[in-house]
Amino acid sequence: MFMSKPLEGVKVVDLTYYVAGPGSARILADWGADVIKVEPLAGEPGRTTSLTLGMPATDDINPYFGVYNTNKRDIALNLKTDEGKAILDKMLAESNVFVTSFRPGALKRLGLDYEAMHKKHPHIVWASINGFGNYGPDKDNAGFDTVAFWARSGAMFDLVEKDTSPINPTLAFGDSVTACSLAGGIAAALYKQSKTGEGSQVLISLYGQALWCLSSVVASSQFGDTYPKSRLTPSTPMVNHYKTSDGKWTFTSVFDDRLYPRYLEKVVCRPDLAADERYNNPIGAKDHSTELVEIIEAEFAKITQAELIARLKAADIAYEKVNHAGDAVTDPQALDNKYIVPYTHRGGERTMTTVPPVKFDTIDVEFRYDYPLVGEHTEEILKELGYSKEQIKALCDSGVCAV
Repeated sequence: MFMSKPLEGVKVVDLTYYVAGPGSARILADWGADVIKVEPLAGEPGRTTSLTLGMPATDDINPYFGVYNTNKRDIALNLKTDEGKAILDKMLAESNVFVTSFRPGALKRLGLDYEAMHKKHPHIVWASINGFGNYGPDKDNAGFDTVAFWARSGAMFDLVEKDTSPINPTLAFGDSVTACSLAGGIAAALYKQSKTGEGSQVLISLYGQALWCLSSVVASSQFGDTYPKSRLTPSTPMVNHYKTSDGKWTFTSVFDDRLYPRYLEKVVCRPDLAADERYNNPIGAKDHSTELVEIIEAEFAKITQAELIARLKAADIAYEKVNHAGDAVTDPQALDNKYIVPYTHRGGERTMTTVPPVKFDTIDVEFRYDYPLVGEHTEEILKELGYSKEQIKALCDSGVCAV
């Protein structure tokens, strides 16, 4: 038995493609909302992205698409027709939220821009996610996370090892982070809606999210801090990764200046350094960063990762093994908290899948709907809107919708 969810009773119209928008709507669906995904008759282009990553993209199994679209219902509409627009309008009249990843120009052409929708449906929470924001010279530029989140923000250059090429980012990293922020913004707007009955305009972009993620770099770079950095010259040697004698990497993090002497004495096993003001405090360690990194590196190269971890635990210093993302499917911490869970696809194949990280009352995961086929729930949704079986057939026959 699953607990009630905080967004039960909320209806969401999801007119989004690829990852960031669908991911935000997926989060709302996991929080209990009835999310209806609106797709063109041929399906949205994100349905084939799995192929880019070497995964299948069929009706039976589509893992990448599934992560961002499970727990939704689906209607296939031709929004280039007046009848298709009329169906969408009926859906909006009965919904609480409209979330879109279309560019501002495209929304205006469809009559789905905020000004037009707020005038017609003032109760709607109108939420937009795009590449570069709704204003400025680049507001209509195509904006995948690779270009808007990574390249434009500086993350592609500044998060790599110094003197190496820009990072080749994993797909959907920026999308997924931005989706979480948008879901939170929509939840705040729903709170206002519940109090006043009024809708809100909720805006987010991949570029804006990236700048927020890089807040510390944006701030420190104004005071002479330069990026990218080398692990040989980090901001502090205590926040760095080191290789042990068995070739494994471990990341340690010390931000409390009171822990500097303890780290040097108990973990590095150099009490002489712990008593030396050139190394046992944040300013001294930063000023002698390269020298101290070399000392720590030499000491850790004498021991195995298991020995290093034992020292770190005994000293109560934050640390972690440097893993690969694929390691998470067997990580007890991920499995016990149900951050990653088994999923059986339509074709019967079983894989592990990530789920939205915010939990309410229980960590149990509920899959109310499989990630939908194109138009899988068209007939069901149109019947809920008052269309008869005959009307639905006529609409489908004329190319307005698909079932």
